[in-house]
Amino acid sequence: MKPRDVSILCFAFLCAGLSARAQGNFQNLGFESATIVPLGTEAVYFAQAFPGWTGSIEGVQQSSAWYDSLTMSSAGFSIIDSNYVNISFEPGGVIQGNFTAVVMSGLSGVEQPSAATLSQTGLVPAGMESLLFKALFENFGTLASFDVTLGGQTLSLVPVASGANYTLYGADISAWAGQTAELDFTAFPDTQHELAAYLYLDSIQFSDLPIPEPGVFGLSVLGALLLGWRALGRRG
Repeated sequence: MKPRDVSILCFAFLCAGLSARAQGNFQNLGFESATIVPLGTEAVYFAQAFPGWTGSIEGVQQSSAWYDSLTMSSAGFSIIDSNYVNISFEPGGVIQGNFTAVVMSGLSGVEQPSAATLSQTGLVPAGMESLLFKALFENFGTLASFDVTLGGQTLSLVPVASGANYTLYGADISAWAGQTAELDFTAFPDTQHELAAYLYLDSIQFSDLPIPEPGVFGLSVLGALLLGWRALGRRG
């Protein structure tokens, strides 16, 4: 095994043991604080579904979100739990815990392709080296995309591992350690396509470990390691 792959395996093992420690005043990074307050058919109040977060579509803050439902073509947000039924024939669903967030790019206003952004401002704890999160992006073969920014700067994302319905991404955020900054997750639409694209998002963490450079062998072993750890956790 190459030294690079060993470093990735060690990183995965340590990540598996990370908790919500050292998150500064960021909150609800796993979306487990959701309270479902019905606003109408399949709609809920955004503030209760996403405590600590704001959601905006092309800069316009939203007051409502979907619950266990996705739009076919509109931009928006949804909070899903174990009752969610995915009819898109893709692996999207709850990634970890009781709730997962979904950021949806699509049409808004006068049927214009629009980006959706989930945002929170907080203190990046001192000594933090990386940002980790689990996500799945369904763009159905279109040019829709997503990115993550911190302090207004786009982060370079590294796929560190994969699970059954997510990729574990990491990014170097050492430049923001000890600073207050805005963290944004944005789903961008395909400007030539009317279907919505879905960013399933969960398990956001700050870590004092640097992001290693992934290798092909390391990624495959890493994924197996994380899946094995999750299985052991369910037995415990």
